[in-house]
Amino acid sequence: MSDIQQYLFEVDKNKTAAKDVAQNSARKLESKELKLINVITDLEPYINAKDDAGRRSKSIAYLADVLDAVSPRVLSGQERRLLVDFILNRLESDTEGIGSSARALLALERLGKWDSTLAQRVLQTFVDHANPLKQFKLQSERYAILQLIDLLMAKYRTALQSLHDSDANLLPSFIALFEGEKDPRNLMIVFSVLQVPLAEWDVHAYAQDLFDAVFNYFPITFKPPPDDPYGITAQDLKDRLKGCIAASGECAPYAFPALLDKLDSTALNTKRDVLHTIQACVVSYEPKTVNLYSVTLWDALKFEILAAQEEDLVNEALKALALIATAFSTGMDGPLTAYLRPIVKECNEHLEDAPTTQSRAAGRILHAVSSAAPVVADRIVKGILPTLFTLFKSSESIAKRRGLIEVLNEILKAYIDMHASGDALILEGLKSHSSDALEVMLRATVSAPKAEVSFRLASLNGLVQLTAIPKLLSDEEVERTVDAVTDMVLHEQTAGHGDIRTEAIAALTEMAHTVPDTVRNKAIPAMMVDLPDSPSDDTSYKSTLEALARLSTETEIFDTIVVRLKSRLSAARHHQAPTSYQHALLLALLYAFIYGSPLQEDGAVRSSYFGDYAEPLLALIKEAAPGSRDSAETEIVGRITNILLRSQTPHFQSTVYRTSLQWLVDEQRTKGDSVQSLAPLSLHYFAALRPEVVEPTDVHNLLKTLGSLLLDGANTDASTSVLLRHITLLINKFLTPKTMQASLQDAGLDVKQLLATNPTQQQIHISLAITKALILLGKTSALTSTYLHVLLDLLPAASAQTAQAFATLLAPDALLSKVNHCTVSPLHKQRTFALLTPSLLAALKTAEPSRKQPYLLALAGILQHLPYTVLQPSLLELVPPLLQVLYLPTSQSTAQDVKPPILAILEAALLHDPETLSEHASSLITRLLTCASPPLKSKSSAPKAPNTTTVTTPGSQPPPSVNSPAVRAKALQCLTLLPTHLKREVVLPFRRQIIRKLVPSLDDSKRSVRTEAVKCRGAWMGMEEEATE
Repeated sequence: MSDIQQYLFEVDKNKTAAKDVAQNSARKLESKELKLINVITDLEPYINAKDDAGRRSKSIAYLADVLDAVSPRVLSGQERRLLVDFILNRLESDTEGIGSSARALLALERLGKWDSTLAQRVLQTFVDHANPLKQFKLQSERYAILQLIDLLMAKYRTALQSLHDSDANLLPSFIALFEGEKDPRNLMIVFSVLQVPLAEWDVHAYAQDLFDAVFNYFPITFKPPPDDPYGITAQDLKDRLKGCIAASGECAPYAFPALLDKLDSTALNTKRDVLHTIQACVVSYEPKTVNLYSVTLWDALKFEILAAQEEDLVNEALKALALIATAFSTGMDGPLTAYLRPIVKECNEHLEDAPTTQSRAAGRILHAVSSAAPVVADRIVKGILPTLFTLFKSSESIAKRRGLIEVLNEILKAYIDMHASGDALILEGLKSHSSDALEVMLRATVSAPKAEVSFRLASLNGLVQLTAIPKLLSDEEVERTVDAVTDMVLHEQTAGHGDIRTEAIAALTEMAHTVPDTVRNKAIPAMMVDLPDSPSDDTSYKSTLEALARLSTETEIFDTIVVRLKSRLSAARHHQAPTSYQHALLLALLYAFIYGSPLQEDGAVRSSYFGDYAEPLLALIKEAAPGSRDSAETEIVGRITNILLRSQTPHFQSTVYRTSLQWLVDEQRTKGDSVQSLAPLSLHYFAALRPEVVEPTDVHNLLKTLGSLLLDGANTDASTSVLLRHITLLINKFLTPKTMQASLQDAGLDVKQLLATNPTQQQIHISLAITKALILLGKTSALTSTYLHVLLDLLPAASAQTAQAFATLLAPDALLSKVNHCTVSPLHKQRTFALLTPSLLAALKTAEPSRKQPYLLALAGILQHLPYTVLQPSLLELVPPLLQVLYLPTSQSTAQDVKPPILAILEAALLHDPETLSEHASSLITRLLTCASPPLKSKSSAPKAPNTTTVTTPGSQPPPSVNSPAVRAKALQCLTLLPTHLKREVVLPFRRQIIRKLVPSLDDSKRSVRTEAVKCRGAWMGMEEEATE
């Protein structure tokens, strides 16, 4: 059996086997076992079978598969040419298997490039004998032909253009070839192919035919099937079609009218496609072509803006208007004038009725068009501003004046946008009106009634924009503007509605970016004058310090601000100003270093700042007696020290550690008031240091001191918290994992020893702090596991306070971070969850009801700091204890602390895994209603209804209704989700009960709770409407 016979035998049953046969023939050709003449001879009886079209088609498919598998240089150029002639001659008399013929030609072209004449003949043959393609029903056949034509267009463009120039009948037939194609894969090629003659050939005589051929597909409504293997999207087709329509200006007489007709469609997607295509046409067509339709386009596009339907449609229409203006902005004075004239006229008419929706839309139009180019903006200004200021001066209506200023702001914003993009501004027109604009805005900002907040804010925004346009205002005018805004920041005393000091500070901050010298020379001195050496009250200086701190975000004035704050702090100390004032100055300095823009060196804060600012403050703390040190001041100075030191090099830190701050380490070797008073500073200082800088002996000594101080128990809650954080930091950062247990034992901080017999509350908290350090470290798994189980052994007899302290194990701490050179294992939360949760769940199953509370509080404390993705796999086991947490007595503060995060977990479960909660629907609803209950106003005013039923668990009493507003609001949010996320048959039986019990929540004393109650009631009432429908 010959290869062709075997191929014909297999092709219908097993295409893979048939391919193997063809590849085997190709291998024989390569090894000279088979000659090409023999292949053709064997093929002849089958390819010429007059009465069997299927056999002829399969025979040519065999040839295509063989040629596709043949390696280059196997066939000579003459053989390839003969094969091309053979295939083309056959197509002239028989198109059966035309798709395979196209595949064969593609394979032959791959084996060797064709000359121009052969490429022209190939295209001409398919145009003459395959026209139209839709006569071939199989998509695969048409696809192969289109691939061949696409190849010709890509590689033989010049030859095909010459064919078009020499044959006037080619283009009409070429256009007709693709008529009626509907397959998305084929259309992607069709649009690419047609784009070539549209863009490069002389198509004047057939422009309408070409346009109609592509516009028949507009708009694209294709929806890809699920799991489409080809990945063709509607947007892909839209982009190709848009490229065709925009490819040639010859199509403009047909494209613009057709597109504007489609713009009247009620389908929003069609409108979007039209606007995108208009934009592409404006960009691609010659400006002289666009000029013929610019006014027509304006008339149509303005309607989409003035009668806005969707915001994105408005933005696209504005973009189209701007692109038209851009097209005329270079050497097209006449077309630009003709285009802008109706725009200016229309917008001026709308300004007369300001403030209206149309006047605001006119402002957006002016902004978009002005942003096109500086010359366009100058024309707009000259046409709009005379009318705008005339209307402003002739009107006494503040609302109208506000609307006009808002339009002016839109024009000014266009200038700022162009300046930001690097365009050279043309300020001739704007400069002639800048004085009027400044006077109008200054008067409105300073003198308008304080209650006219929106008017004053619009004017304030205008002042910011005027100063942002370079060389528009004179130096004197900029100074007047900065003075006016500074005066608002310092001296406006309006409280409540009308107070715009916050906005004024933001405006001054913006001005600091554009006119930093003026702000430095005018605003900052004025603010420093307003800051007293010793204030008479606690509030006069707060807004000034806020303004100074926020101004520090500008690099050019940062140093000026921090120097002035430091100077004022020294004066306040000298005059023995109130402590609160000194704290405020320190906080302003801290804010500046955290959120401001200090100068950088090699990616770190400039090291000189530490010597200029941190060291003087540290010296003051050093000189103070332990008993007179202010803990708040020590905390702030510690934070400043941390910010300035933590990014410095190891060498710099080592110098500081061994010289400037050696006193801090020495002083902490002793016990007593000195260690306690320095603890906040020490905490932040050691957080800033790199591990390699600190001496291990200093760490061990400090750990011993801190442990002894904590075990003494004579500390306030605040100082205890600082000392515990300090222990956690030192262990995590400075102790070596290999010698961890020995180091802890040496320091007297081994958890097993601390908790050995009747541990005190302090010993428990120290143990938790130590274990937290090991959890974050993630390198002492065995020791961490041991310590955690020792802590768990405390729970059977633990108090609620002890149980809730388990939450500190995973509680976030800003100091324990990588930026402070701590070791934070990325999986520490998952490991802790895996170690603790099984033991807690097992204990809850066996514990007496009266002893479950410690386990529940400990579990809740752990879970509240875990991402939902960690809990999700164990959710089925966690739901019962989570519901029990919600039923803890709410009169205890401990329960109040854990309920909001537990409710958040249940909310996430309802959103992502509602089926897990379905079987617990009754318990869930009961507990959520309990948590949502507002406090009773008084015993007499809220008697219990005789028919009210209270659900309780066996052996327990219902908890008193003293839920916090946060708990009540979150419980109502969960209840709102139930009707939509649980199955209807699960929640419907509870509908009446829930609606009845929501009544007290609708009258809750907190607005946030009432809002959630209204939403919840609406969700449950909606179930009845669904049932009715």
